[in-house]
Amino acid sequence: MGYSVTGVMAHNIMGIPLAGADICGFIGDTNDELCARWHVLGSFYPFSRNHNSWDTIPQEPYRFTDFYESNTQYLDIMKMAIFNKYNMIRYYYTEMSMLS
Repeated sequence: MGYSVTGVMAHNIMGIPLAGADICGFIGDTNDELCARWHVLGSFYPFSRNHNSWDTIPQEPYRFTDFYESNTQYLDIMKMAIFNKYNMIRYYYTEMSMLS
């Protein structure tokens, strides 16, 4: 997760604006908290997707129904992050169109 932030920023500096990461991780199983944190971080990437390898557990947001801090579901945190991503899409596309 830490390397993805510097990697995305480095790609942007080098002129590759559509860079991102496979949120929730690609290799190995994830857990509720890690996947929720990835979704929040990934909402600020120009490109992000929830993607993993064949031999790992499914990590779609609707599968994480446990509670964080006893009153908020991890699913709600991921939904908020996805809505945030959709709200910023026009900004990203406008910025990318100015580069060409």
